[in-house]
Order: sequence, then structure tokens, then C-alpha cells
Amino acid sequence: MAFALLAMVAGCTTVAPPDSVLAVPAQPQRYAAIVVDARSGKQLFEVNSTAQRYPASLTKMMTLYLLFEALESGRVSKETQIPVSDNASRQPPTKLRF
Repeated sequence: MAFALLAMVAGCTTVAPPDSVLAVPAQPQRYAAIVVDARSGKQLFEVNSTAQRYPASLTKMMTLYLLFEALESGRVSKETQIPVSDNASRQPPTKLRF
């Protein structure tokens, strides 16, 4: 009986996979990613995380969503002037392609 219990416990244990299995290969220069532990601030993974990138379409869509929400609630109007920094005004334009 003790042997059966030992065999069952040994069979249920897990062994961490080797580092080569945990490594996530990323396409060079095409993608950027970063994973940070929210509690410790420790960077867990990164690929091209410091590369300059244009905003993703999801970022643009979220900006529009927040703008329409603010318009609907009356916090801003079509005539509201939005301040833009000198640095932001010098950036190349992006296209939504609707």
C-alpha cells in the first residue's frame, strides 16, 4: 500500500521544463512585447521593447471610444480645443483606414 501511495505521489509531481522550452521565439524586428510583474515591477520578458513604434489600431480605437464617450456625456464638444504638446505635433501622422 505504501508503495502504491508513493508511486501515485511521484506520478503527480511536475518537473519544470527546460529553459529552451520556456523561451518564446519572436520574429526579429517585426514585433515588440514586454511583460512586467505588476507587484514587483520586475521585467519578465521583452522583445524589442525599446524600439520606437507607431500606436496599434487598438490604441486608436480606444482613443476614439473615449472621445465619443466624452462627447455623449457633455464633457467635451466638437468645438473643444485639445492641447497638443510641441513634441506630439511634430510626430508623423497615422491613418485609421476606415
